[in-house]
Amino acid sequence: MIIKILLGVLIGGAIGAVAGYFGKCSSGACPLTANPYRGAIYGTIVGALLASALSILPKEKPEGSEVFREVVQVEKKSDPNLEKLKANGSPFMESLTKETFLQKVFNYEQNKEWKFEGELPCIIDFYADWCGPCKMVEPILKELAEEYQGKINIYRVDTQAQPELAAAFGIQSIPSLLFVPLNDKPQMAVGSLPKETLKQTIQEILIVE
Repeated sequence: MIIKILLGVLIGGAIGAVAGYFGKCSSGACPLTANPYRGAIYGTIVGALLASALSILPKEKPEGSEVFREVVQVEKKSDPNLEKLKANGSPFMESLTKETFLQKVFNYEQNKEWKFEGELPCIIDFYADWCGPCKMVEPILKELAEEYQGKINIYRVDTQAQPELAAAFGIQSIPSLLFVPLNDKPQMAVGSLPKETLKQTIQEILIVE
């Protein structure tokens, strides 16, 4: 505020001095332009008053600032467990990376022959976010994951985020579902299959009722 007042004094004094110099009003009827000195004095006073008035005007808050602050606070307080469920897509489904795939399904870097690393039969859904049929089969898999909880595991592999895993199984069309039994080689099914077909496949290939 003080800086604004000083600037107002300087600018007002300068303008007043110039007005007094060029005004050449020697009669005294126009004190602001009578001479440069009077012009500077009056200009200084006017400049100081204007600067003071402008300094005390209330500042407008940016539109939406309060809302933005609330959103930031909510984001900071987000539940890490909720973020994990978002990433997995379901509390009964797990998204696999290469590391977790090698640990829970098949370590193809160490084994040339198929060797299942899991303790339960599983289904692996190879998908992509842009894939329409993948979005159709996703809610069905969520239901199956809940129905067969403790009997089978249902995993998901994002083919865009994990291209090496997709290439390892020769995935060319999505959705592709890999059915992995405990004691036999896996079998692949391609396309958005209905729930009844998936349940039948679980019974026949995974040997799970």
